[in-house]
Order: sequence, then C-alpha cells, then structure tokens
Amino acid sequence: MKRIISLILTVFTVLAVISGCAGEGTVTNTEAETKPAETTAEVTTEEVTTEEVTTEPETTEEITTEPETTEPTFPEPDQAVLDAPAATDFQVTHVFGNDMVIQRNEYIRVWGFADIGQEGKRVNAEFAGLTGAALVKDGHFMITLNGSLPECTEGRDFRVYGDGVEFVYTGVLVGDVYWVVGQSNVAYPVSSIKAEPLASAAGKNCVISNDDLIRLNRSSMTDANNGLKQGTPEVNEDTPVKRGWQKPKSGAYQFAAIGFFTGKQLYDKLEGKIPIGLIEFDAGGAALNAFCPNEVCDKLNIDKLNSKTGVYSGPSVNNNPSRFMYNHYMYPFQNFPICGLIWYQGESDCNSNNDTKYNDRFKALIEEYRSRHDLINRNYPVFVIEFPPIFQAFPYDSIRQHMGLIPNNVPNSHMCQSSDLWKDRTYENNLHPYCKWEQAERLTNIILANIYGIGDPEYVEGPSAVSVEFSDGGTTATVKFRNVGDGLRAEGGELKGFYVKLSAKLVVPDSVEIVGKDTVVLKTSKKIKSVHYNAKLEDTFPETVNLCNSAGVPCNSFIIK
Repeated sequence: MKRIISLILTVFTVLAVISGCAGEGTVTNTEAETKPAETTAEVTTEEVTTEEVTTEPETTEEITTEPETTEPTFPEPDQAVLDAPAATDFQVTHVFGNDMVIQRNEYIRVWGFADIGQEGKRVNAEFAGLTGAALVKDGHFMITLNGSLPECTEGRDFRVYGDGVEFVYTGVLVGDVYWVVGQSNVAYPVSSIKAEPLASAAGKNCVISNDDLIRLNRSSMTDANNGLKQGTPEVNEDTPVKRGWQKPKSGAYQFAAIGFFTGKQLYDKLEGKIPIGLIEFDAGGAALNAFCPNEVCDKLNIDKLNSKTGVYSGPSVNNNPSRFMYNHYMYPFQNFPICGLIWYQGESDCNSNNDTKYNDRFKALIEEYRSRHDLINRNYPVFVIEFPPIFQAFPYDSIRQHMGLIPNNVPNSHMCQSSDLWKDRTYENNLHPYCKWEQAERLTNIILANIYGIGDPEYVEGPSAVSVEFSDGGTTATVKFRNVGDGLRAEGGELKGFYVKLSAKLVVPDSVEIVGKDTVVLKTSKKIKSVHYNAKLEDTFPETVNLCNSAGVPCNSFIIK
C-alpha cells in the first residue's frame, strides 16, 4: 500500500513540475532548427529532470509582482479546432526567436501566417507544459496557450507545429519584458557611453556579459521596412528587422543606453532571479505622431493626408511623416505581452502647439497600446524620462513642462526626474547628454518600487504637481503634490524655481513657500493665469530649482492652471 501511495505522489509531483516554469539554471546555448516531432519526447524528459533539481520557489516569491485580484481563466481549444486537420505549411511571426523572453504571469500568445490552401487547418503550440491550438483564418493564426507561467531562468524550447512542419525556438526564458521607445535619446547606444571620455565610470565600465539573462530586440527607423512608404496607413504584419533576439554580447553595444542600463540594473537588483527582455523602437527626430497607430491619428486628427503623395504628416521639428514607426516596426509586436513601457520622446513636439496637445495625444496612444499588448495586466505602468537641462537655444522648455503632468493624465504613469543629473554647459552635444547611466539609476529605483515592491514611490519618485487652487481674486495659488516622502523641502534654503504668468510673460511670484507636507503657496499682486516650475531650459537642481521630497529627489518640471 505504501508503495502505491508513493507511486501516486511521484506521478503528481512530475505532473506539477511539467506544468510549471519556475526553475533556475543555465541557459541552453543551442541554435533553432526544424526537428522531427519524435525528438520532442527527449527534450521534454530533459526539461522535467532539470526542473526537479533547480526549482526554488521560496526565493522567487520575494520579488514576484502582486497577485492578480481576479483569477484569470485560460482558454482551451474547442473540439472543432482539435478535430481539424493539421496545417502542412505556415510561418511563425519573426517576433519569436531563439533566446527570447516571454512575459511572466500573462497569457502566452503565438501567431503567424499561412497561404489560402491552409485555411481552416490547425496549428499547435507547446511551451513548458502549456499547450494550445488554433485554426488558420484569412491567412492568419493566433494561438493562446492554456495557462500562464512564473519567472523561469532556465532556457527552454518553444514549439509550434503542424503536420510535417515545425518551428522550435531554443533558450526561451520567462521574465519581464519592457518596451523602450523614443527618438534620438533612445537611439543613443551603449557604445557611445563606452566611448565617451566624460561619461561616468559606472556607465563606461558597465559589464556586458552573456551570463546575464538579459535579452534584446532592437528596431530602428534606420532598419529596412519591407519597402513600405513612410507616412501611409500600410502596416508590416511581420517585423522586417531580421536581427531578432540577442544576448548582451551581441546586442548591447548598439542597444539604447537608457534601456540596457535600466535592464542591467534591474537584473542585478533582482539578483538575477527574473530574466529581463528589452524591445527598443527608436526614430531620431520623430514626433509623437510617428509612434501613433492609425486609429489614434485618425481619432485625434493629429496629421493630414497629402492627396498627391498619399503620405500623412503632422507638424514637428523635423517634419517627418506620421505613423511610420508604429506601422512599420511596432505593429508586429502589438500582441506580445509586456511588463511596462519606458518612454523618452517629445523633443520634436516642441513647436506648432504640439506641446499643449501632447498629453492628450500621449494618453490616447497609451490607451491604444494597452488595449493590444496584455490580456491580464492591461494597465501596465509607463515610465517617462524627463528632459534634462539644455544649454543651447532649443525650445523644449514648454513641452517639458506639459509632459510633467502626464501622471495626472495617464493612469499608472510615472516621471523620472532629470534636473539634477546633467550640468555640463560646455558639452557641444547638449541635446543628447551622456547622463544615461544616471537616468537609468533613478528609473530603476522607480520601476523597482512600482512593480516589484522594493522601495516606496513616495521617496524614489520626485514630487509631481497634482492640482492648483486659486483664491477668489486669483492672486494666490495653492499647489498640491504627490511623492513627497516625509514632506516637501527646499534644498539649500529659500525655495526657488517657481514662476507665474500674469499676462504674456513669466515672472517670479511675490512670495512662495512650503506650507505643509505636500503644499506650496504662491502669492502675487495680480491675477495668476498659470503656475510654472523648472520653466527655463537651463534650470538645474539645486542651483536654480530646488523643490524636492524628503529623500532629496527633485520635483519635475510642470505647468498647471
């Protein structure tokens, strides 16, 4: 009897191991290949053995995200799908590849394409004990596996197959995936920091090692786009960029410095227990409209169609076409779940009234993004890099102030303040400062606090204006803030950096003081139209702006009325 009970327990243990993916170990360094189906049994046996040895749930639980408030349900293919003949010819999206990172605690989807002769036929997928199937419809298929997975530091095979056709992706990890999106300050690569004599030692000496479970996927406007014309509504259904997922040694040097440094610091702070996937989309000089889906541009009338050329364009510094970054490079990734989004863009929206419209456009863009990526964590966080000071005549002071109120306009969005991180007035490339490591340090702390519960947003994020209330005569403005820690303070003494608009120009108020834990009051002799902080291009903390929280993190730039 004891032997029977023991056998039953052993069977249940093996089944539990097969269904999970929480082990730790070494990534398999093998290349993708098309293998006959009969080899799958051997791979599965090896995976089960490794999981039994390396699973350490007690260490993983310390850094996992908060549990879902509602238990998700996972789809099972209906009988009609299971009874359909298997497809004999299809392609999987090139978003998938060896060494990719799949988002943990999310539905896992895989999709692809087939010709008309495969219509109504079945494509199957399996990964780490999860399975799924879907029929080809209108030349496409979308499979959702029947579960989600926790983080997994051991590379595994992801298999998509039919009848006589099979795609096997090796070294697939389960962790947290971030989009890194922006213009030239995102295109600014790690190699430039490594080569910059004035960059900090921490940035120049950042270790780039394949031992780190960080995986990179980069798309740039400089990459080929399958011949589509920029500024048209045409989309690339599959990514035109063939470099795929890369390990650090192959991809980090050309990857966004702000992105890789953040990923590296996150990975180290999380003690290597959660793999990090980073997907970069960069377009130097591109305005917000370039990153907007067709639906957002049409809904908000962001751009106009030139009937002769068939190209949409909108006002911006460089007058680039609209839509092309989303349509050509981001669209193929829209069903790939992510943990969060890092955003460093807006310099090219500093004219033609784009500054005043930016927040509403950004809100619509993020709402559209969130509706497409995740099926469980639809409200994933967005982290916006504040523009640091600039010591040349480039007019982005207004757009910086408007962007400072994004947290009020976009739920679960966060500002990464930069006014204290850049002060080199002599650097000729001021628009592209080399403080990317320092920005990544602050961003990492903000991400750790908001996603992983390590740290407190009240202390690691700088103060951000929430509201303003004017007195009856309008001569007094009371501004409330969030993220004040133990309370607002002025670094170095008397509070400075505030302006008010009384008519056409900004002036210093008659008085400004901190009157409570989260409150600043400004007074003047005339009616105040708006309150401004960190409003000058050259403002630096604490020299000319000095409001901060109790931990010394600066307040971000803002305009509030």
